[in-house]
This record gives sequence, structure tokens and C-alpha cells, in this order.
Amino acid sequence: MTHDFYARFLFPLVAMTVQSLAVPWLAGETNRLPPGWPDLALLEDPVARFDILAQAMITPYLERARSGTRDQNGGYRLWVEQRAQAFFQQRRAWMQRLGLEPVLPDLTYAPPGSWALHVSFTLRQPYLSRDDQMFHLLDNPLKKERVFKVPYVAASSWKGALRSAMRQLRGYTTLDDEAKDTQMVRLFGNVRAAESDFVAGRLTFFPTFFDKVSLEVINPHDRTTGVGARGPILLECVPQGAQGDLFVLYVPFGPFGQSDDDRRAEIADDLHAVAEGVRAMLTVYGFGAKTSSGFGTVEEQLAGEGKLVIHAKLAGETTPTVAPSAPQPSELARYLESPTRLHPDLRREDGTLKSEAEYQRFIESQGRKYGKSDKQLYDKAKKWWEQGGQTQAQQTPTPAPEPAPPEPSPVTTFTFRTLSELGDVAQRVASQLKEGGAS
Repeated sequence: MTHDFYARFLFPLVAMTVQSLAVPWLAGETNRLPPGWPDLALLEDPVARFDILAQAMITPYLERARSGTRDQNGGYRLWVEQRAQAFFQQRRAWMQRLGLEPVLPDLTYAPPGSWALHVSFTLRQPYLSRDDQMFHLLDNPLKKERVFKVPYVAASSWKGALRSAMRQLRGYTTLDDEAKDTQMVRLFGNVRAAESDFVAGRLTFFPTFFDKVSLEVINPHDRTTGVGARGPILLECVPQGAQGDLFVLYVPFGPFGQSDDDRRAEIADDLHAVAEGVRAMLTVYGFGAKTSSGFGTVEEQLAGEGKLVIHAKLAGETTPTVAPSAPQPSELARYLESPTRLHPDLRREDGTLKSEAEYQRFIESQGRKYGKSDKQLYDKAKKWWEQGGQTQAQQTPTPAPEPAPPEPSPVTTFTFRTLSELGDVAQRVASQLKEGGAS
């Protein structure tokens, strides 16, 4: 299907004059459709237009399509500078309406000791990544979500970045070092995911979406001559100051220690280690590409209130839990308890319809007068009974009382404003867990 799309709009094969006029139209610089290529009118989405414009990489119009002319910005660069943010904000709004952006999960019925972390961060240095798109005008475009085309950090990228940060904190130099660390295997799974002995980790990561992009310019120099090797290179990035949200979920499945104390200690140690690793990843080691050059780090001060929620009753802000309400039956006639069963006021203990005299005595025993509305209700019940209700009632066994829903366990919330505070909160929660706080 992808190849069919490109084959329908073969930019390199149209006349050179058409190519020169198609570049500004595909880049959104003009609304004038290039003459001689009417099919371009089918391309209404900016992403689809730039997919076709990417074919300019094998034509003389590559630089024009990338960044315009020497005298005026244009092409993809102009779109990034002037229109990209509004485009990405609209796409994220669609995702939010569809419930596709991550939020803190409800841990009410998660296994005891489960916890989730939300860190709302601000980039201190730009974030770089590499997309796997087939064609692009840039040598290094940002990785974008496959459907909505917004820049993002994939869940797998977060897992790899945190794993790498924790590995460096522990001074590991080989994968074998990590494989011997039971906590690392417990958190992230096997180092080598062999099918024969694959172990899943307890941590689950979620993607982070952005609505800002910019272009970084680098000019690699030859180490011998000191001269630019190939000229400036444009790198697409999420710029400094952009905000994002990191979500991590921990579910303590798998084998535990021999006692509840060991189990709580294990959860506490994992929480403390992950909090320490998250701070190191975000502020020291970075995430994404070119982290050794300082890219992909964030500010110590959070963009918003960070949260740690844990399925345990601890000395924090306990979230009130409400047991799920029983499903409401569809609208029934007043004389029925269920579609095949009379209301208790109108039936005998064996489930049959009371006589009118019995029903009247029941009403009067309630201190009420047997009036016109009571008689009308009884007549309707009698009619239902005689027209098939009796048969339905006899064929339907008396329902057993429904068991009460399980009592939800408490979920405790802790907040923090800086990444240093996250470490303090994690230490405090870990101490409470080891003292027997988990429920």
C-alpha cells in the first residue's frame, strides 16, 4: 500500500517546471495548484504532502524542498517554524478525545503493592530520535506516532533509557553483569529475550507525546583539516522548553520472598531503585539520540505536580474508593421485580400472585388506604399473570442473592514538585512499606 501511494505521485518523473511549482504547493507555501499535475489536489493532509515532497531527495530541488532559497525560508523548514505546532496540537486533541493519551492508571483493584509514577517534565536540552519512515526530506527526522504523526518517545525507548541509566549507576560494563542482578531482571525482564527462558519485567512504560518541533543545525568538521565535511545538516528535534509526561507502572507479579516482610521489602527496594534511576535518566544520562552530547535532559523543577500512587494504606493522601455500583435493570413495570417475577408486594412466598383481598390486606397493614391506584396496579399485575406471566414465573428459578462486591483497598497518593523530591518521597514510601504499611 505504501509503494502504491508513492507510485501514484511520482515527483521525480514529472517535468522539471512542474517540480519547481509543486515544491511550494506541497510545502504549504501557496494554494496555487501546479498546472499539469491535477492529482495533487487529492493530497489534503500536510503529512501526505511532505511524504511526496520527500522524493525531491533525488532531484535538483532537494534543498529548496528542505529549507527554501538562500534569500527566503521555505519548504519543510518554513512549515516547522510556522505551522507544525498548530498541526500537532490539533492531532493531540484528537488523541485525547479518543482516550489514546496515557493517564495514571486506577490501582484500586491492582495487586497490593502496585504503584504508578507520573513525572511532568520540561526539556532542558532538545530531544532527538530517529524515525523509521521510508522517505523524508531530512537525514534525521523525529520518530512520530504511526497514525497521528505527532512526535513521541515510544514506550520501548523509555524502557531502554531507564535500563541504561540504572546500568550506568551500578557501574555495569557488560550485559552479563546485568544478567546476574536479580533486581534488574525483576524490573526489566531478561537481558536477552530468549524464548526458552524469557522473563517479563514488572515495569510497564507508556509513550510520551509532544506538540512542538524545531530544527537543529550541525556542521561536522573533518578532524584532520578542520573544514566542514559536507555542509550544515538539519536535525529535527523537540526543542528546549517543550513539556512532556512520563508514566511508569509497576505491578508486583511473579515469585516473592518467603514472607510478607520479604515481599514488602522487595517492592520498597524496587521503588527506591526506579526513582533513583528516573532522576538520573532525566537529568544526567538523558534519553533519545546523542545523549553523550547532552541532548535529551530535563529541568530539575517539574512542569506540573508529579504524582506517585501506590496500592497500599500509607501515611499520605488516601484516595477514597467507591465500590462499583450494581448494574441497573432496564425500565420495568411497577408490579414486576424482574421481567419474569412479580414484585414482592404482589406475590406469595411460593412466587404466585396474591388474591386481591390478600393484596388489600397488605396495603392496609402498611397504614395506607386501599385506593384506586392500588386497584389499577393489581389489575395490571393480574392481567400480566394471566397472559403468560404465570408460565414464565414457574419456569424461572428463584435467583440466588448476588455476592457483595469485594471491598476496594486504599490507594495512597504522594506528590512532588522536583525530581529531588521524587527521591525523598520514594525513600519515605519505601520505609513505610518495610515497616509493614502495605495492605
